[in-house]
Amino acid sequence: MVILSGLAALLGTTTETDNVGALILSVLEGELFAIYKGLLLAWEAGFKEVYCETDCYEAYVLLKDSNIPFYSEESVLISRIQNILLWPWRVELNLFQRTANRVADAMVKHATIHVVHYTEWLLPWDDLRELINLDVAIS
Repeated sequence: MVILSGLAALLGTTTETDNVGALILSVLEGELFAIYKGLLLAWEAGFKEVYCETDCYEAYVLLKDSNIPFYSEESVLISRIQNILLWPWRVELNLFQRTANRVADAMVKHATIHVVHYTEWLLPWDDLRELINLDVAIS
């Protein structure tokens, strides 16, 4: 099982292969794009059980709704994510409180400051370890 969590800070970037609303302009679009890319990465890595977390209520509600009643900038991306959720695997999409997201926020800030597009950490850095310990103590 893999756990996907966090927000992609991809403001002003484009994707050539995805052909999905290339310019990220809002928090909602950023969250949806992070979910989309995370699901694709999990699929390509061969995971068959995925636990996907978001702290964005609007993204969660839009993805849980099978009918998108309006056309918006996000509707194409929402449709693509909903299609991915139908692939032969188990994906659980969950909403959690933003206050429980300190670790993901620290990782996004780190990636934004260091202009990192994709990184795998084998061990957390000291400040991140403190946040992990705090989150574990609270939960």
